[in-house]
Amino acid sequence: MPTTDHTVDDTPATAPPHPPTPRSRVRRWLTPALIVLLAAAAGFCGFRWWQAEQAEGLRADALDRAREYAIALGTYDYQHFDDALAAVTDVSTGEFAEKYRSVAGDLRGLVENGQGVSVATVSHAAVETLDADRATVLVFLDQDVKNVAVPDGRVDATRFLITLARVDDRWLLQGADAK
Repeated sequence: MPTTDHTVDDTPATAPPHPPTPRSRVRRWLTPALIVLLAAAAGFCGFRWWQAEQAEGLRADALDRAREYAIALGTYDYQHFDDALAAVTDVSTGEFAEKYRSVAGDLRGLVENGQGVSVATVSHAAVETLDADRATVLVFLDQDVKNVAVPDGRVDATRFLITLARVDDRWLLQGADAK
């Protein structure tokens, strides 16, 4: 009996590689493209959020300064007139400080002779316009005024349009128009 050597190869035959289909090429690029797109969208949204936060901080600061400066404008005491004058000019632009000194100088005698005292409070305020360098704020100011003519006092209500200028990261009083 002749012997025959039959070896059986149990390993499966490998099929020749198939070229990638167009569908698999699209999938290969779709995931990274989506990741890049989502990262760009997140970056854009984050930047816009940051801009909104900056604008809100600027608006809130302008509103706070306008309230503070309006109170300084409406508060005075005939015994400490220079203190009231300095409270305004110290937070003003150079041009407004000069104008205010001129007007206050004209009123000094009237306030001192009438023994005038005024304590101001802000009842309402709102930002009308705002950009990075300038703001206008409408302020409703109540002044509790006493003098020799009105010894028991009275409340004067005034509306001010306060103009602020941004100088060295600080809001300064640039104008105050009574309305």
